Amino acid sequence: MPSVLVKRIFSSSSYPFHHHHHFHQLILLTPLLRHYLSTQCPQPKELPFIAQYLISSFGFSPHRAFKCSADSNLRAVKSSERPDSVVAFLKATGLSHDQIKAVVSFHPYVLARNVEKTLKPKVGELINGGFSGELLVHLIRYNPAALERRDTLSRLLFWRDFVGNNNQVLLKIIKRNTLLLIRDIDKHIVPRINLLKEYGLSSPDIVSLIGSGNRCLKQNLDSFKQTLQIIEELGISRGSRMFVAGLKAIGGYSKDKIKGKVEFFMVTYGWSEEEVHAAFRKYPTVLSYSGNKVKSNMDFLVRKAGFESRSIALQPMLLGYSVQKVLIPRYTVLRDLQAKGLKKKYSLFSAAVMSESNFLERYVVPHEKDVPGLGAAYAAACGVKVPI
Repeated sequence: MPSVLVKRIFSSSSYPFHHHHHFHQLILLTPLLRHYLSTQCPQPKELPFIAQYLISSFGFSPHRAFKCSADSNLRAVKSSERPDSVVAFLKATGLSHDQIKAVVSFHPYVLARNVEKTLKPKVGELINGGFSGELLVHLIRYNPAALERRDTLSRLLFWRDFVGNNNQVLLKIIKRNTLLLIRDIDKHIVPRINLLKEYGLSSPDIVSLIGSGNRCLKQNLDSFKQTLQIIEELGISRGSRMFVAGLKAIGGYSKDKIKGKVEFFMVTYGWSEEEVHAAFRKYPTVLSYSGNKVKSNMDFLVRKAGFESRSIALQPMLLGYSVQKVLIPRYTVLRDLQAKGLKKKYSLFSAAVMSESNFLERYVVPHEKDVPGLGAAYAAACGVKVPI
């Protein structure tokens, strides 16, 4: 029963914490929640040694430390000798305390490894392969599992060659896609790269796609092919620049998820299927936004700014801007200028897509004398400095 209540309260999106009634519920349930949570995790003195070590040395919560200690290798650690030796080794390799903390936080299982048999040979192999100094430090920091896999070096060499021997780009894609050093190159990676090239993507396009953190290379091959086909069906031609943007937006999504995104606009806002497709062709990212994000922007644009719901399909980029930091402040400036007769007509879309400096130069700075406090109000609303 408690787990049901906890799940119902903390997963509900319809009762934000600032809601008075919901807050009252939390207060009433506090004893129950405390009892439930205390029964899910032993008290610190009852935790396995390695869990206590993670808490005291790396600031893990008791709950996460206990969860990590379920790993058979970590649970076998009964003293600080091995984890201390791993920490000392990582420090000698060049990692700072904060970097070691980041490594352990992401991959605590490294603390159970044998320095002499596992870590030293692997680091030596990486150094001999040309991954030394700061490059090695950041590699371990971003992808600590690289210290344990047998074929790490061959995969690193493949990706370094693929990105044109640019170490900064290499680190970026490894940081954003930890599975790149886990997936088999010949069986998993190469077939997907070849497929992307069939669809007109160049090697730099693929690097850009991977560097964006896109999950498409993690899909099974059939789902991956299906995603590529769907982007074409939505009206974006293979080989075009927009095709890369489309992949960045919905690459990694299942067919059902993409269908659900399209139907959301049709059912909720009355867009036709072709209008959704047209919006995607113009601005592919529109299908990557959550329902809450779209609702927030649509509510403001329709109810406050006076847009017709379906007209936003022609200007889908408006759904990408922050309501609080961009749309409301800029709309307010434009509205005030019109009220003072300083602007007969204005386009919120044109104003929204402007850079901050261009917007200030065109709409705020020239009218400071005519509308006292305009700059200060705008600056307060979106947190920018207005030139005097």
